[in-house]
Parts: sequence; structure tokens; C-alpha cells
Amino acid sequence: MTSIKRKNSLIENDEIDSDEEVPSNTIGENVPLKWYENHEHIGYDLEAKKIAKPVSAGKSDEIDEFLEKMENADYWRTVYDDLTGQNVTLTNEDIAVIQQIKNAQTYPDDHVYEPWVDTFSSEVMIHPILNTPESKASFIPSKWERLKVGKYLHAIKMGWIKPAPPKEDPLSSNSYDLWSDETRTNLPRSNIPAPKLELPGHHESYNPSYEYLLDDAEVEALKAKMESDFDENERATKTIFIPKKYPSLRQVPAYDQFVYERFQRCLDLYLCPRQKRLKANIKDINDLIPDKPKPQDLHPYPLVQSLIYEGHKNIIRCLTCHTSGQWLASGSDDCTVRIWEIATTRCMNVFTFEKPIVSIQWNPVLSLLTVATGSQIVMINPRLGENAKVLFTDEFIKQLAYESSSAATDDCQWVKTSDENDKYIRLTITHSMPIRQIEWQARGDYLACILAPRSDQSQSKSILIHHLSKGRSQYPFKQLKGAVQHVRFHPTKPIFIIATQHSIKIYHLLKQQLIKRLYVNTKWISSIDIHPLGDNIICGGYDSKINWFDLDLSVKPYETYRYHKRAIRCIRYHTRLPLFASTSDDGTCIISHCSVYSDLLKNPLIVPVKILRGHQIINDLSILDCLFHPTQPWIFTSGADSTIRLFTN
Repeated sequence: MTSIKRKNSLIENDEIDSDEEVPSNTIGENVPLKWYENHEHIGYDLEAKKIAKPVSAGKSDEIDEFLEKMENADYWRTVYDDLTGQNVTLTNEDIAVIQQIKNAQTYPDDHVYEPWVDTFSSEVMIHPILNTPESKASFIPSKWERLKVGKYLHAIKMGWIKPAPPKEDPLSSNSYDLWSDETRTNLPRSNIPAPKLELPGHHESYNPSYEYLLDDAEVEALKAKMESDFDENERATKTIFIPKKYPSLRQVPAYDQFVYERFQRCLDLYLCPRQKRLKANIKDINDLIPDKPKPQDLHPYPLVQSLIYEGHKNIIRCLTCHTSGQWLASGSDDCTVRIWEIATTRCMNVFTFEKPIVSIQWNPVLSLLTVATGSQIVMINPRLGENAKVLFTDEFIKQLAYESSSAATDDCQWVKTSDENDKYIRLTITHSMPIRQIEWQARGDYLACILAPRSDQSQSKSILIHHLSKGRSQYPFKQLKGAVQHVRFHPTKPIFIIATQHSIKIYHLLKQQLIKRLYVNTKWISSIDIHPLGDNIICGGYDSKINWFDLDLSVKPYETYRYHKRAIRCIRYHTRLPLFASTSDDGTCIISHCSVYSDLLKNPLIVPVKILRGHQIINDLSILDCLFHPTQPWIFTSGADSTIRLFTN
């Protein structure tokens, strides 16, 4: 601060006359002024005369200070200079400099980046900057360099150091020998060795064993086989080698096919294309086995056969379980529907129809057992379970919005049945075409059915959806390509899934548009099912392949499995546990663990854990349907042997 005061304040102070000589302290900055407190001067000038102290500087008392503060408007910017012993009033520029120093900023008058003066520049000057004459030592040869050069020269003479040969440019001349040195060419080389010839065996020996020799009958049979297997042009290129025995090597004649075989070998060497096969360097064969958890760590899942339900007299094609997990219903080709008590295998009721049962399913909300037989859908109230639910179902059917007797459309007819006419049957829907499958929506209000149209009818009428609460039927598709094999409703969203023979189509019912099409690698789809979370679909085919689709990942199969040896008939997910099952005509039911994670970066864990057997194979048919228990890790299987088997953990 003192340097600033000297630089600005003492020169530019308006209170000091410009003609008056400014007294300066000449005692030095390292000498404190308190040493001159008892003296009347504060130093000496250039003529060695004493410099008197200012009269009032630095000697005012508190009263004078207070009066000065009240009267002087520039009191706040007045400071005392220790070097001169005077009060100095700071200017606005001084205050700005102090603020910059306080804020650690650069002083504006200090040029930090001074312009660079290029003393030794590239510009040629008239006079040199340095004109120092060269030293005399620069004209005398160096003694040490002479010794170093002498050592190198001696090493070259003795052959210890050999100069590098000059580099030749292979492209310097217009032509060069292509085959002289392959390393000199810049062309990419991929040398694939030719396959080696098979070494001669015992039958080509000049002295073979007697078991290698052929008699006349075997020679004639070999020639006849050649004539039957190859035509005249192919026989001209084929040779027959007949082993012969010679007593010594000198009696062996020249091989008559030698020139022909050598010629064919030369043709193979330069005409047959060869390709490299990439081989993985696998040190341990166990590294190829995927890291999967052990089945013992993935319990619970079905393990053993516990119960057998017997009573049907023909093939059992379909199963369905009550939502409470207490009752099981089955449909068979003997035109009967049987309701079983799961815990005791007791048959609670038998319903007989005119045609075989093709599909059966329990309503997820009402106490209605829906049966598809022939071209009819029959809804039965079996009066099992909670009494309040049974009574609510009867009242719901009675209060339907359409006419009490019937509601007819072009292709189907709704007919209600009262308690007086039938104790169990509540509703019958008659179609103009046979039914192949029925599927309830999760809320129990919509029923989808697959019809089997005739060859002259359009495939768009193969899917019909019934609205139970309004008593209406509707064909949702105007155009539909391919024969429909299976349908499913999404468990939580208004999405409808259709499986044709070669693809799976996913439709949004509210938007009425196709949102995704899945491409399978099976020849003929037989069954599909959707995961309870709705993000994965699994399908089985008659070519014994299982495709797992991740809807968030791709429209192509995420995994393809081939566990079965014959056609897959049914494939099902468990509604609560991470399990799925597949049944086949080979008499097996394979249980697989499938953990699906909410993290999109983590792949599903799919591990087959158990193979269940027990059903017989009758007329190339075995297990036709399977069904998981709604709450327990149990599975029901029905087959061509007219039995239902329960497997538990």
C-alpha cells in the first residue's frame, strides 16, 4: 500500500502545491519512525540537513479526530503515510486498485502478458546482434572424436560391424517374379494346406490276408452294385479296386489306375475350393457347459406321482381347475365331463353330452364351467364351492340384458336355461361351425373361441368373441391369414394373442391394431402360453421345439429348446411360481424353472429340473394336456390312457 501511496497520492494530491517541494523520508524503509519520536526531525535530505516533522501529522487527539471525521467528507479515504509522516487522501483510482488487490485480481497497470520481443528472429538485420569472433579451438580437430572414429574404423575392418544392406523397393520395377519370394509381395496370403490322401490299408497290400480277398461271387456282386447305383457316365469316373495276393514284391504289376488317380488329385488341388474352419481353443471341455444352478436349489416343483384319477373311458383332451384349487374338471372323447375332488380323487359329478369334449375352462369370476362340445358352448353351474358365489352366478345369468329365451345373430344363438328345465346348465351358445378351443378373459366377461371354418369359408370367421354381460358375439377380425391354432388373453392388458401355424400375432383390442408379430422357428405351432407378468411368451410345436420369446427384447425367439423326442401337445406356465411345463407324445412331462427379472439387463433363468413319466403311449398319443394347481407346486396331466395323474413335490 505504501508504494501505491508514493506513486499516486504524493504526486497527484490536490492539497499540495505542485511548486512546493515534497519532503521525503530518507532514513530508509527498514528504520522505524518510532526511533525519531523524541526528535524534532525525521531524517536528512541530500544536503545533510534535517527534515522537520509536520506539525499536525499523527499527533491529533481523539477530539480532533472526531471533529475531523464530522467536518471532512473525505475522512473515510484519508490515510497516514508512515514514510512521509503526512495524511494522504486516496483517489478513486487508488480505491479501485485496493479493491482489486483485496479480491486477488491483477493490477490494471501491470502488464502480465507483455509483448514478446523476438530478439533472434527470422528477419535478416543489417547489423548482427552478436558479433563475437569464433574461437581458435573451433579450427582444431577434436582429439576425442578422432579416437572414436578410429575405433569404428578398426571394427569395420575386423568385420565386427557390418553395414546394413540397402533397402530395395519391390515396386520399383514394372515387373517382378511373383513366385520367387512370396515374402516380398504385399499381397495378402492365406495358405490353406490341401487335405492329405488316405494311407493304403490292408486290402491294398500286395500280400493281404485271406479275409480281404474276394471270390468270384463277391466280385460279380460288387460290379452289379456299381451298375445299379451309378449311371453310365458316373461309372466311367468310378474305379473298383479288387485285392490280389502276390508271392513277392517283384511280381507286383504296375497299377493301371495310377495316372488317372494322380490326375484327379491334381484337379482337386487347384480346382476344389477350401475354407478355413475357426476352432475355439478350449482347454477344458467343462467350460462349454453353461453355469446353471442345481435343480436341488430350485425347489419347489413337482417330483413324484401322488394320485391317479380314473373313470373316463376314452382319451382325455382337456383339464381345468377351480380358482379355489379344490375341484378339477376334465373333458374326454367319451362325451363326458367329470368333476373331481382333488384331495380324494372322488368324482363329484358327471355331465354327458352328444359329442366329444374339445375344450373346457372354468370362469375366473363366476361359478361357471364352460364346455365346448361339437358346435356348442355349454355353461354349467356345478354348485360347488362357496354358496354365495353359486347363488350370485344364477342371479347374474337370470338378469342378462338380452331376451329371456334367446338372442340370435347370423352365426350363433344364445339360449338360457332355467332351474326348472335343468339343474346345472345355465346357458348354451350354438355356432354354425365346430369349436376347437375356448379361452376366458381374466375378468371373466369375455370368452374367445376358435372355430373350424370349412374350406370355402374365410379364416376371418375362425375367431369369435362373446360378451357375457351383454349377450353379444363379434368377429374381431375382417381379414386373418393362416389357420388359427391357439389364442390367449393378456393377464392384465387389453391385448389378444393369436397363434397361427407359423407365427404369433399380438393385437391391441382398444386400439384395434397389430402391435407385434413374432417369428417362430417351428414348422407347426401346437400350443402357446403367456407369462403371468405378460412380458414373455412360450410356444411349442409339433416338431418337438420350444420357443421362448422376450417381448421387450426381440420378435425372434430368445431361446429354443428341444427336450422332447415327439410332438409337443401342451405347454403351460404356473400362475404364481416360476415354473412351466411341456407335455409330448413321447410320454414325458418336463418341468422347467423360469425366473423372470424386472431388471431389463438381466436375462431370464431357464433350467429344466424334472422329467415326469407315467402315462402310456396309445396309438402314438400320450399326454395331451397339463395344468398347474393355482396355488401349489402340483401339476395335473391327462393322456390317451384315459387317466389323470397328479404329480406333487
